[in-house]
Amino acid sequence: DLGVEMSSSKPPGTPEYAASRVSRGFDCGVRVDRARVAARLDREERARFAAASSGFAVKAYKAPKPCDANERADLQRELGHLARR
Repeated sequence: DLGVEMSSSKPPGTPEYAASRVSRGFDCGVRVDRARVAARLDREERARFAAASSGFAVKAYKAPKPCDANERADLQRELGHLARR
């Protein structure tokens, strides 16, 4: 599954991990406040987040993967946490 594939090599708590989850959220049709997630990061981390986001957008466009209800619910929880971080 693309969500696991994209985030498995990115440790939680990193800007790259956050970008992978935001990207997967968009793929799954989950409401994502990307700007709010980015605002929680410091300047250096925001640049890394933006760079990673671009890469994930290309991967998702080239190889979209469906989401099930469980993954969508997990993403909603995780993205809510990332936006409040």
